[in-house]
Amino acid sequence: MTRISVFAAVGAAVWFTRADTVGALAGSLFLGGVLFCDAVRGRMQANRRDALTVWLVSMLAQLREYIVYAGLAVGAVLAGLADGWGWAAGALIALALRDSLLIARAAPTAPDLSQGVGRVPRARPGRTGGLLADLAPRPPEGPRESDPRLTGRLLGPGPGAASDAASAAGPGVPPRPRISPEARAVQEARAARDTSPEPAPAPANRSARLPLPHLARRIMVFSQSTRFLAIAVTATLWDARVAFLTLIVGCAVAVTGELVDPRGGRR
Repeated sequence: MTRISVFAAVGAAVWFTRADTVGALAGSLFLGGVLFCDAVRGRMQANRRDALTVWLVSMLAQLREYIVYAGLAVGAVLAGLADGWGWAAGALIALALRDSLLIARAAPTAPDLSQGVGRVPRARPGRTGGLLADLAPRPPEGPRESDPRLTGRLLGPGPGAASDAASAAGPGVPPRPRISPEARAVQEARAARDTSPEPAPAPANRSARLPLPHLARRIMVFSQSTRFLAIAVTATLWDARVAFLTLIVGCAVAVTGELVDPRGGRR
């Protein structure tokens, strides 16, 4: 379908060289055939998604647009417009700026490699004993120092713990009840929640940023299908100079929309 659309673009360019109403209407019909081929290709469930196919489709899509521009420029020159090629060059420059900006914004960001700069690499523990160190029997390890808190959790408080707490508190003072670590953690969480400041309310006069409608965003992107429709309308009602001027303005609007509202899928 992409190759067929290229032949349709060639037909449109040939008819646009006439620079009259009949040529503009016939060229617009051929541009409609290009859009029809794109719609059919989008509906087809093709399994060929290799890099060569994607590259070929992209190159042919750009080639057919350049062919249409050339046909418009030739028709403008034959109609007596001396600066027809200048308008075509301006449209191509605007299109290149639009494509470069949108492709650069759509590209994924590179990973941040500056986080590991200036850090001293950690020394890995060396292995002694050669390749057969894991097969050799290890020497018995000595007794390790036990953690009294872990021992108290596993075995519970000893019989003399209550008397020691009572004697440490002093005569006449009742011993404080023991609190489990889980209950202490819950109490600390409640105290932190009570003492944390409440978030300040958002100002009432700040208006929320509303997204643009989907149709308006698609028009602002000024994709190739939109450009072909603009060429068909302007070439039929006016001439090639107005068509090129419309292309330049549309690409400028697409660049401005990308800088102001860089959201959504761009193509």
